[in-house]
Amino acid sequence: MGGSTCGGGLRTLVRLERRHVRANARFLLFAAGTDIDEERDLLDRAYQLYLLIFMAVSLTLSFAQVLDLAGQLRDALGVAVSARLAHLLLVLAPAAGLVAWGVSDLRETPLRLAAPDITWLARVVRPEELFVVRLLRDLPCVALVSALGGALLGEIASAHLGLWAAACAVLMLTARLFALDTALPRSVAEPRRRRAATVVASAIVAASGLALLLAAGPLAALLPWALSLGVYSVVVVLLVDLLLLGMAGNRSCYADMAFVVDDSELYAARRSMRFLALADSNAYKEACRRRRAQRNRRARRTWRFRPGRLAPVSHAFASLVRRPSALLGLLSVGGLLVPMGALVMTLRPGVGVTLCWLVCACLALREPLELGHVFREDCRNRLVRSLLPFGRLGLLVLDALPALVVTLAASCAVSVACAAALGTDALTVALLSCALDALLALSCGLDDPAAPVRLGSVLLTSFSFGAVALVAVGLASLLGATSALACAALLVVLLARALR
Repeated sequence: MGGSTCGGGLRTLVRLERRHVRANARFLLFAAGTDIDEERDLLDRAYQLYLLIFMAVSLTLSFAQVLDLAGQLRDALGVAVSARLAHLLLVLAPAAGLVAWGVSDLRETPLRLAAPDITWLARVVRPEELFVVRLLRDLPCVALVSALGGALLGEIASAHLGLWAAACAVLMLTARLFALDTALPRSVAEPRRRRAATVVASAIVAASGLALLLAAGPLAALLPWALSLGVYSVVVVLLVDLLLLGMAGNRSCYADMAFVVDDSELYAARRSMRFLALADSNAYKEACRRRRAQRNRRARRTWRFRPGRLAPVSHAFASLVRRPSALLGLLSVGGLLVPMGALVMTLRPGVGVTLCWLVCACLALREPLELGHVFREDCRNRLVRSLLPFGRLGLLVLDALPALVVTLAASCAVSVACAAALGTDALTVALLSCALDALLALSCGLDDPAAPVRLGSVLLTSFSFGAVALVAVGLASLLGATSALACAALLVVLLARALR
């Protein structure tokens, strides 16, 4: 009887997931002018098949173009340098995935339920059934995306693409399953022990990510030997994945469904608004922020701000603690965008590679930087801003200090690790990263509506100045890393004088 009930629950979940996939496909194809439920004759089905073939061919050709760009990067850097870079990225990718998945699973239970699931399935299905179906949905996507990324790294390393794709896929699956094993005890623990389980799991995730980051250089040096074993190395990692999968499945049997339902509230709200992100991403983010604020309102504590000049710093620190999602924006800038730019400017692989980084950086600047979030909020509050005894530059520095410390720490750690692995001057890369971080932080001071900065008739904003400044530093890097560092330092001084 128990086996029949278990099988029925699995069949119910699989049918529900299939209906979810069909509903999502219907919405996306409706934007292309067809409805898979209403239009079922031969010509309509032929058009729908044409759309699918067109999308598949477009994605294939796009990935082929990306592989060609990776080959150009390899030729510009040289085979030895590009191989070291590929090995380093193959180590850093699982580390980044482990931290990202770990933080996500600790913020919300991995056994996430949508609103209809909470209403109709929470008392019917068992937690292990829910866990199995979620894995069947998520793990193939992780493996596919990771395999494509591994093939890209294999092209950069000028190695066998299939082996690199398989190696990257199994390593990312290991990171995903390790994050699951670490976060699931939070959903299993008794209410009075849940906080302790969360703290322990957070410490494990942080320590694991930090250990992988610090050991990135030695691990990258060992990768050529591991990959030389071919399929055997992939099989060994797969066995580890199976062990982690068994441990996660065993823990999921004891999950507290009452806690799972309560912890899935924000996920259910986000999922109900998921298509809004395609039409208006800012409205979607604001709606998600309001839902999080409503949920966490009763958990907030009263902060005692320090007196004097430490008051804005303590306020900014409290804002960062209350908004842990802001760390993702800070780490994306300090741990990815800026160090990659510093490496490109130091190694000078070519104008094309520098131009690609500049385009990516300018696209990233379209969204307001997290470095200036507290400063922008203080400037919007005109009543409070007029009472603060700080100038614009002083308030910006004090408001951005906690976020800037996080960004500088991430930039220095990633820059030194990457420079050591690629055999370039770590000090130059670290200094250039710090200068770019300071330049981006100071550019946030141009978002003060009460004191606009103009260059003639042109109004300077953080986006316009940041984009022009990065282009100027990128062009200076064509003359050498020292020229880029001098240009960045000069722009920092000029902007600081303009903000006084």
